[in-house]
Amino acid sequence: MGKSRSYEIIEYRRKICDAIIDSSKLIQLLGKENSDDPESDMLFHCVYPHEFVPETIDETKRYINFEISATIDPRNNVYKDLAVYFFILSHKDVIRYSEHGTDYLWYDKVVCELDNIFSEHDVLGIGGTLQLVSNTPYSPQHKFKGRLLKFIVKDFNNGLRYGK
Repeated sequence: MGKSRSYEIIEYRRKICDAIIDSSKLIQLLGKENSDDPESDMLFHCVYPHEFVPETIDETKRYINFEISATIDPRNNVYKDLAVYFFILSHKDVIRYSEHGTDYLWYDKVVCELDNIFSEHDVLGIGGTLQLVSNTPYSPQHKFKGRLLKFIVKDFNNGLRYGK
């Protein structure tokens, strides 16, 4: 890792992208199961490591985007509170998702898979799993609907000083 304490955010983004791309279920949900190179087909096409809302809509698509925030724990400055926000959105014409003869909202299936990935595994490598604390409706514009997830976890504030 770099010398800057904020460099960790770069590492966290990479680990989150890797976890998304390594999920066969998310690859399937994003329609990339026949891709020879899911990473290049998904990153910055339907998976963005920042909040992304399409401006000009010339096709119906689905997206998984995320952003990270880190704040000092006000009760104990040895720790910081990490929050990972997932912006899951689908064009209204492709919200419906069918699997095994049952219809779902596409973004609900994505929420379940993200919850499985990030609540059950220590993806970020900081000694704890992320905890889902909110799952709210998200509609950045009238043609897109989805969910906004917030996961949290504690980490050492200064990894170099505290042996990380």
